Amino acid sequence: MALDSVTETIAHFVGTFELTIEQARLRDQYEEFTALRRKAEVEELEDPITIRVKADLKLDPGEYDPLPYRFKTPPTEPVLPPPVDGPVQETIIVLGEPTAEGQLVPDNQLGQSGNLDFVIIQQQPEIGTHGSAVTYTMQTLTLSDNDTVGQGDFRDTETMIAEAEEALDMALSLHAMSAPSLAISDYMSSDYVEGLAEQMQTPMNSDVEGVTIHQFHGGDAMGIIVNGEHVEEAPVWSELLPEHHQPEEDAEAEAIAHLPDEWDQSEDPEFDDGHTVIVGGNLAINEVAANVAWVDAPFIAVGGQAISLTMVSQVAVVSDMDQGNAGSGSGTNVVQSAQIEVEAKAAPWLAQSTDDAEQPSFLSVDWIHGDLVVANFVKQMIDATDIDHIQTEISAASTLYAMGDNEMVNVSDLIQLGSFYDLIMIGGDMISVDMLFQTLVLMDDDVVTGGMAAGTGGGDDNLVMNQASLTTIGEDSEGELNDNLTEAMALSDMDLAALEEALLNDPMFAGMEQMRVLKIDGNLLQVNIVEQVTMLADQDDVHLSGPNGAETEVLSGSNAMLNAANITKIGVDSTVMAAGGTYSDLLLHQASLIEMPENEESEELANEAIALLMEESAGVAGQAGMGTQGPQLTPSEMLSPDDGLQSMLV
Repeated sequence: MALDSVTETIAHFVGTFELTIEQARLRDQYEEFTALRRKAEVEELEDPITIRVKADLKLDPGEYDPLPYRFKTPPTEPVLPPPVDGPVQETIIVLGEPTAEGQLVPDNQLGQSGNLDFVIIQQQPEIGTHGSAVTYTMQTLTLSDNDTVGQGDFRDTETMIAEAEEALDMALSLHAMSAPSLAISDYMSSDYVEGLAEQMQTPMNSDVEGVTIHQFHGGDAMGIIVNGEHVEEAPVWSELLPEHHQPEEDAEAEAIAHLPDEWDQSEDPEFDDGHTVIVGGNLAINEVAANVAWVDAPFIAVGGQAISLTMVSQVAVVSDMDQGNAGSGSGTNVVQSAQIEVEAKAAPWLAQSTDDAEQPSFLSVDWIHGDLVVANFVKQMIDATDIDHIQTEISAASTLYAMGDNEMVNVSDLIQLGSFYDLIMIGGDMISVDMLFQTLVLMDDDVVTGGMAAGTGGGDDNLVMNQASLTTIGEDSEGELNDNLTEAMALSDMDLAALEEALLNDPMFAGMEQMRVLKIDGNLLQVNIVEQVTMLADQDDVHLSGPNGAETEVLSGSNAMLNAANITKIGVDSTVMAAGGTYSDLLLHQASLIEMPENEESEELANEAIALLMEESAGVAGQAGMGTQGPQLTPSEMLSPDDGLQSMLV
């Protein structure tokens, strides 16, 4: 059937369009095929800049023999290689039979019934502080948690931080002496050590009004002393903690803890019904525990002096002048505890002396050409500011403002284990220095209007505690240095035979099967220095209003601060024989400056001052900050302009 002109035109156009599309598709395939073919042809060509030389070289194996090699003839007198870098020990073994005079008969003269005795002498190379152990621990925590909720006539935060820093400077000045050096070279200086001893004899006493100082010297400082009084038992930190930091002892909660999580239908305590504002509840702990048992011996011979200095200095500065509703202020429990004890412990490897005790026949000597240093330096610092400002209306069904409740902990645990000997010989001085410096500063001058105190029975009180414990296991007694040991200490490592004869034949060491000796040509220095500083500024402004403002619990205190240093020196009972004599001193210094209200009249005055301040700062309730601005006075200044601590801080 013939098509009309229009239909034929359309069909022609469609056919032409399809042919054009097919031609374009075939063109793409052809160009791709052509490109691949040309690429294959090009890749077979070599790089024009590369020159290759081909040569077929074949050597005749008969014309080239291997080179001749012969081992060298060993020399008649071989030469030892140079000594290596590092510890080297030399062992000398002498075989023989002791005579009645204690002399050894060479083994070639032994009879058939002769016995063999071994004498081993070990010496160490000349290295500056071989065998020394020195640790430095520096820990610092800085917290700035200054929160503001709402608008009001709050105290200036920067001013209160400056007051806390000034209080810290004053607290550091209340120590019996300046902070000890952290340089080992200072303790090697006799002038520096003598200066420490002189300062301990004449400790500094501050003339700041209101400071309470307790000092104990020598044997009076032994035992357990809490806030200047000897007690039978030391206070326990965990038992004194505020209620806010005490672990929950709910039997039901403990039972639920053992059940699957999906069975726990208890509500989250943070979302329980009620109203709570937490602006305190901070925890700051500096803790050091060191157990040192490096070197000790039941007999110690010293060519110079034997000096032992022990000092514990504790300072606490507290300002807790709260202002606000009656009964809303927190208190502060200040505890400074020191426990210094010496326990006797005889060397367990020594047999009881008898009249027919034999002299030792086995000798081992560790020789140090130089000084032996065992030192631990620990410095811990916590600098925290938790100055919170809140002015709000409490009108919800339940309310929780958590603006404090921070936790800061510095912990250092040291364990040093060395070797015990039968005899330690020191050519120089034996110096032992143990000093613990602890400083606590708490600024908790809160302003609270509205709300009620959290906790019951002083549950919102702060706890500030310095705790120091220094235990020495092994008593030192003074003895006389005999001529035999004096001559033996003067011997060098070239006189091993003379040293052996002097020590093995000394009646002092009768009853020992063997002798282990540590010989130090220089000084024996044992130092433990601990410095702990904890400062917390928790000066909060809390102003609550609204229908539920009066029943809102305000936790403005419950801060817990601890500086704890526990050092245990493990050794044995020793007889110290020093040619230059022995000197020891012990000092315990406890200083405190505490500013807290003494009676209810202070609280009433504070309430009146706060009421006056609120009337001046806000003409209408709920419009605080819109009234006439008066002078910016701190709560302590408003309470008592003549206050001793505030006059030092302003």
